[in-house]
Amino acid sequence: MGLLQGLEIQGDVMLSYRNLTEDDCAFIHKHWVGHSVIFGASMTIEALYDMIQSINTKIYNNNYYEMFGILNDNILVGAFSFYQRDCDIPEGAVYLGIEIDVMNRCKGFATSAVLMSFHIAREKGYKKIFSQARIDNAASINLHEKCGFKIIEKTFNRIGSEIYNYLYIL
Repeated sequence: MGLLQGLEIQGDVMLSYRNLTEDDCAFIHKHWVGHSVIFGASMTIEALYDMIQSINTKIYNNNYYEMFGILNDNILVGAFSFYQRDCDIPEGAVYLGIEIDVMNRCKGFATSAVLMSFHIAREKGYKKIFSQARIDNAASINLHEKCGFKIIEKTFNRIGSEIYNYLYIL
């Protein structure tokens, strides 16, 4: 399943993270495809395998992209990613994306994963983290506020949904 890269303890939640591997494809395809922002409804297992292979080179769709699996007791419960696209953020900054499996929400995993991502981002030398949440996603908005993100603007994303753009200074 891949090499363990870290450990984070937040309250009663103990999470680890690691790069996703081809061994994760069947699990992700069964549990997440169609229920995830990251893994679209029509994604085949072959496309998922290709995506993970590409992400592990830290390049996806010609942009910097790095994704980590979030594990609780060695079980994949989510993923978070750092990415930069089209040079649309300042140097020393990165976007953060997070996805928690539907069956594992409301357990504190998202908060712990975001705090863990802050630590990893600092280690990688980032100074700022940008993130987004749809304005109709109360859980995501609450997560961002709880973790200390500040709204910098309200706009529309690439697919036309109204969103908040967030910033966190490391």
